[in-house]
Amino acid sequence: MSGCFCRRDMWFFYNEVMWLISPVFFAYGLRRVLDGTKASAFRDWTGRYPEGWAKSKGKPRIWVHAVSVGEVIAASSVVEAIKQKLPNSWLLVTTVTETGMRTAKQRIRNADSFAFLPFDITPFPKWAMRRTRPDLLVLTETELWGNLMHEARSIGAKVVLVNGRISDATFSRSQTPLGRLVYQWLLSHLDICLMRSELDAGRILKMGMPPGQVKVVGDVKLDQPQVKLSESVKDSLRSELGLFSDHLLFVAGSTHEGEEETILRVYKRLNNFIPNLRLLLAPRHLERVESVILTVRSLGLTPVRRSMCVGKPLRQNEVIVLDTIGELAKLYALATIAFVGGSLIQRGGHNIMEPVLHGVPVLFGPHVDNFRPHAELLLREKVGFKVKDENELVEIAQRLLASEPLRRTIAWQAEQLLAQHRGAAERVADAIVNLLKH
Repeated sequence: MSGCFCRRDMWFFYNEVMWLISPVFFAYGLRRVLDGTKASAFRDWTGRYPEGWAKSKGKPRIWVHAVSVGEVIAASSVVEAIKQKLPNSWLLVTTVTETGMRTAKQRIRNADSFAFLPFDITPFPKWAMRRTRPDLLVLTETELWGNLMHEARSIGAKVVLVNGRISDATFSRSQTPLGRLVYQWLLSHLDICLMRSELDAGRILKMGMPPGQVKVVGDVKLDQPQVKLSESVKDSLRSELGLFSDHLLFVAGSTHEGEEETILRVYKRLNNFIPNLRLLLAPRHLERVESVILTVRSLGLTPVRRSMCVGKPLRQNEVIVLDTIGELAKLYALATIAFVGGSLIQRGGHNIMEPVLHGVPVLFGPHVDNFRPHAELLLREKVGFKVKDENELVEIAQRLLASEPLRRTIAWQAEQLLAQHRGAAERVADAIVNLLKH
């Protein structure tokens, strides 16, 4: 049965707001093109997907949306589980960011098509739906796009939220008088919400989702095997980076402006009593590499681009700046300790689980709203460490670097932790298959 039966007045209100802010969408698209994205992306952003997609073979037809790298990682295991249960399905994966798209094409090899998400401005989602004709729209974490969901329901598609996450900021907005109305309207499009934790489930229930449509299935980001790079691969990477066998490596990943200076000061302080320590700094956005290089120089250190590493021994005053795409997750395997950014400043944090997949102790700041359940879990299991400032970061980092037995214990604890959370993707796929049957 086709048709969306949501409140029409809220739909009209939502569209008025989206058209009001539409110049922001188009300015964003223009900026992306100027930064190197192909101009053909405008076809995706305006929902003009290839006409042939609607006629392509495969049933059921499933559209999975994952905004960027972290969500793509979560979606990859879900897609694999879906394809195992529904091998004849046709599957489209959409992302928002360029790095998300590259990661999707690398990790989700069994998808049939890839595209950027259309701007959520009428009629673009309608055009996209007509050219894909999905039976199911899968949204990851907090990607509640009103027009996209509305148009999916209008053609009779089911809509599912996977690895549902409700951040502190989202929950606070949803409790205001206007926010309550908007989120109740958005949630009315969802057939089922598969939440990552009891905390997130409790929040979405308070936002107005019916209890019978909310299930806690576990965190898909934790449903990944512990990453085991072979010793030969590790040795090759270490040699390429100029690291000797006795070098300890501090990897600071996904850092933002305002964090790099702190990390560099911490590194200099640690180097005073751990001279064999080296630092790899990975800014969250590659367009910031040049400014990060300037910051490294301003603190009296010498930056070395990762792309220029050819095995030259890395000296104490040199800092590797990661300027390549898709390597950070792998390079965490070389780390003695890791720090994940977006957490010393109010950005909500980034994927603090990536180092844990390698059994590496992870440090993070107090601002981890986006990964609060993960942070609480890691703190409880003594695999992760929260620091409030530079001094505390130095203190805890020094303790970890000084004790190999402690690091071995943490690696074992990380392995046990991941084993406990396996099966989330399988549970998600089971729920999706069951939904498609009804």
